[in-house]
Amino acid sequence: MKSITIRYRLCKYKFLKNIIISISFFSFLSCNVCKYVPEDKNLLKKVNIELIGPSQESNFLKEDLYNLLAQKPNRKLFSNFRFYLFLYNLSNQERIDKKVIDKQAKIDKVNENINLRNEFLLSLDSSAKLKNLKERKLVFGERLQLKGEAPVIFSPFKSVRSKDQFSKFLSNKGYFQNSILDSTFLSTKNREIELTYFIDIGKPTYLNEIKYLCKDEAIFEYLDSIKSNSLLKKGEVFDTDNLINERDRISKYLRNRGFYSFNKEFIYFDLDSNNRSKKINLNLGIQNYKKTNSGVLEELHHKKYSISKINIRIKPDLTINSNIILDSFTTPFLSIYNYQSIKFKKKIFKKSILLKKDDFYRHDYAKQTYKRLISLGLFNYVNIGFDTVGNNHLVGNIDLNPAKAQNISFSLDGTNNERLFGFQGSFDYVHNNLFHAGERLLISLKSSFEIQLLLTDAEMSDISNNINTREIGPEFHFYLPKYFLINKLGNLKNHINPLTEFTGAFNVRERPDYDRVNQEFSFGWVFHEKKNITWHINPLLISVVDVDISSEFQEIIDDFNDSYISASFQDHVVAGGIFSFEFNNQKLNYNANAFYCKTTFESAGGALFRMHELMQKEKNILTNSYDFLGIRYAHFQKATLDIRYYQSLLKESKMVYRLFSGIGIPRNNFKEALPFEKSFFAGGSNSLRAWRARSIGPGKYFEEEGNFDKIGDIKFEGNLEYRFPISKWLEGAMFMDFGNIWLMGYDSSRPGGQFKWNSAINEIAIGGGLGLRLNFEYFILRMDFAVPLRNPYLKNDIDRWIFNEKFDKIREEFKPQLNIGIGYPF
Repeated sequence: MKSITIRYRLCKYKFLKNIIISISFFSFLSCNVCKYVPEDKNLLKKVNIELIGPSQESNFLKEDLYNLLAQKPNRKLFSNFRFYLFLYNLSNQERIDKKVIDKQAKIDKVNENINLRNEFLLSLDSSAKLKNLKERKLVFGERLQLKGEAPVIFSPFKSVRSKDQFSKFLSNKGYFQNSILDSTFLSTKNREIELTYFIDIGKPTYLNEIKYLCKDEAIFEYLDSIKSNSLLKKGEVFDTDNLINERDRISKYLRNRGFYSFNKEFIYFDLDSNNRSKKINLNLGIQNYKKTNSGVLEELHHKKYSISKINIRIKPDLTINSNIILDSFTTPFLSIYNYQSIKFKKKIFKKSILLKKDDFYRHDYAKQTYKRLISLGLFNYVNIGFDTVGNNHLVGNIDLNPAKAQNISFSLDGTNNERLFGFQGSFDYVHNNLFHAGERLLISLKSSFEIQLLLTDAEMSDISNNINTREIGPEFHFYLPKYFLINKLGNLKNHINPLTEFTGAFNVRERPDYDRVNQEFSFGWVFHEKKNITWHINPLLISVVDVDISSEFQEIIDDFNDSYISASFQDHVVAGGIFSFEFNNQKLNYNANAFYCKTTFESAGGALFRMHELMQKEKNILTNSYDFLGIRYAHFQKATLDIRYYQSLLKESKMVYRLFSGIGIPRNNFKEALPFEKSFFAGGSNSLRAWRARSIGPGKYFEEEGNFDKIGDIKFEGNLEYRFPISKWLEGAMFMDFGNIWLMGYDSSRPGGQFKWNSAINEIAIGGGLGLRLNFEYFILRMDFAVPLRNPYLKNDIDRWIFNEKFDKIREEFKPQLNIGIGYPF
């Protein structure tokens, strides 16, 4: 019995043993870290920074000092594994040199022939098109070195430079009497050096007296306001960053009060320090405008400018040689000259332009005007400039280059479900300026034609090559560039890019088992005031689902005796609203780390249910629930959270981490289940890729003969994906997915499907695989080959893992899955 228990544990935790062996293997490979370090040199292993002397609060972090290092050790992964150095050391320099000589010799011969050909062509025709010379491609070892990181060889010179950088930084932070020592520890075995800097920052110097010097009368009247909001405070530690920020603040303050030509270069500082008292007296001065007149330097006061006129010029298409004004609008203040056939209502410019006639120039208003115009999505190019007129007036010139107003696109994709094929396509029409005031219309027509396994025929006896499933769904999205109904509330009218979205959809799905018709309408507001943050508030969402079930399928549902399945195929109405918050700091720069987070809360049926209770409305006798529009309405709350982190590793390579969780709670009027379209599912090309969509869960429940979609009330899912380039247009990926779905309550027809804290971890499905991405610039075609690594529905815990030694071939539960999709999965 004891030996059986030991063997069970070894089998159960064999995957941990494999991980430990893999880590040990990589650690062994990384031992020869000095492969490319010369014999008389040493590898810089580690750099420590130790602050010594009396403990005191400082206005900087130790990380600030570390960032100033002139020489940093090789980067590490998993705490101590120098992966990039390991990758570099995999190359063989002797082999590289030999291959480079051979390749260069071949390229030289090719270029010699090209030169002879070009000379011959030139002899025939001096204007002949010449062929470009070939360049040698990198050999494999060079590519390894390029992706990796050369060893960082310790340099005494750079160590001295680091100390100089530290000293300058500390002086700028007010610690003038700092001292820096360094020491090295050399490991004679590996020729690695550990360097430590001991830094005594000393006592800080404080700001004492602050004086303001200003000869300009126009600016002098603002001096009290400038002083009261100053970033420089008496008694605070001296910091040159505060001086820089104060110059920017004063410059911005004055430019927003009419001083159009003022800039921060007119502001200067004089410092008088006393090292003994550790105090600095500061003079902040504002210079006059200086101008040379007949060789004599004159000082002039700064002028305040007011806006006299705004000209908007909608530029002609560069491909058309035309300067004809097709449309114009002129007032004493605003003139619009349109060289384009595209029409624009003048109200979109009046709303966007914050600068007003005879008001003093404000730089912030000019920036906000630019942001409002570019956020309309109507112009590819926006430029705002000013001309001085007379003594103190400005004329604003706004040049616009319109974007394409209308666009049509098509797409066609193939589908593969249980080796049954089909195709789906979409037609999209977009108009970005429907009523000439920035209104945007998107009309989509989506359809699919597929061969699918019927729910009434588990053995596929009646399946042929004929299409048996059809779906068509027209929908429209109308975007209004303002907040409909609430545009004048509070400060909303001052928002840069207000947006209201109206959505309507009609979807028909026809199958021999059943037909489903879904009609939906919603409207809501999109708040996008901060660069990385978006709020969506949809106070109204109405969806009417009508299901027509065949008699044969109805018998199967009745025999199955599952209220969850029965509720999924009932007519129902969803009436509620959605709120979501989204943070996204992803940039076009592929090598930048990025974070994405989206949380959504949806509620439906609650207001109707309370209203019907107050009205004491009669319930439907058959369902013991209230109806709306003659149909039972759904009643639930649902919340989701999606978190992603994109970590840059090597050049153009990324590690992506994702966690998704969600919960839906059915309420009084529809207690049996969430509506089918609101339920959670797992599997598919964007989820657990080792399983088909809706084919796993809930929990450890499994039924071999059931063809119903697996749906649940709770979902937890995680994904790890490493993305790396293979060629210019081909990318590779290695990934691992884990997660599952569960039910909120106990269901006798789905044993093991209920969520329980003490067993949920053992019900996690795990899959992994490899992927290819064909990057065609405008879209990405993705293929993922995934294999289940752990199947939670198998009874024996040992059998749940694919690497169980008892099996010498892949079982049915671990068959690989091929997914084809468009774009990245997340």
